[in-house]
Amino acid sequence: MPAEARTYGNRGSEMRVSLSTYGSRGDVGPMVGLAVRLRALGAEAWVCSPPDFAELLARVGVPLVATGVMPAGVRL
Repeated sequence: MPAEARTYGNRGSEMRVSLSTYGSRGDVGPMVGLAVRLRALGAEAWVCSPPDFAELLARVGVPLVATGVMPAGVRL
């Protein structure tokens, strides 16, 4: 595991990151990119977002924790 992905003072365990966002693709997209990079560095990362983004997250291999539903009127 790269040194950047380690947590300090946490008994040597890997870094675990939960990224949470709500809204349209413009809100979720940056969190997906961040999660992909964190995972490439060896961290365990997932995104909490509306379930409508499950396909996007699955395509890049990032786990989804579904939260709520898409707000009315928001288009992907």
